[in-house]
Amino acid sequence: MKVAQTTFYAKGTGVEIAPFEKRSEGRPTEGRIALRFFKMEGGATAIRFIAETAEAFDLFLKIGRVYREGGRESLIHRFEGSEGEVKTRLTVERYGDDNRPGFALSVQRGEEKINVPVSAERFLYAAEFLRHLSLAQAWVEETHA
Repeated sequence: MKVAQTTFYAKGTGVEIAPFEKRSEGRPTEGRIALRFFKMEGGATAIRFIAETAEAFDLFLKIGRVYREGGRESLIHRFEGSEGEVKTRLTVERYGDDNRPGFALSVQRGEEKINVPVSAERFLYAAEFLRHLSLAQAWVEETHA
């Protein structure tokens, strides 16, 4: 089976964008999009950000806005973990000046942060890939009674 997936690598870090299935007991399986940020050093922990389809489309729009206007935009997820509230922030940003802009996707959970700098072309490709997945993953598994 072929799965739509793309991975961007930078100096010692990377981000993989791929379809994801959310399975919950007593509820139908639903389509989502997973952004898995990782460090390439041995034993490093990855941070996964699971986006709903509308959030992936919102992220597509945020990347376009940041590309054109600069600055940074974020999506934030909060959930209750075993040790209290866990907050994960996914950020897309443009840095540097107009002559030499840089772009990055990053994720932060607690003290852990993974930053993946990418070229302008890859930044826009990530946006387009997220837009594609936002539509392709907009499904709910039908249950038969």
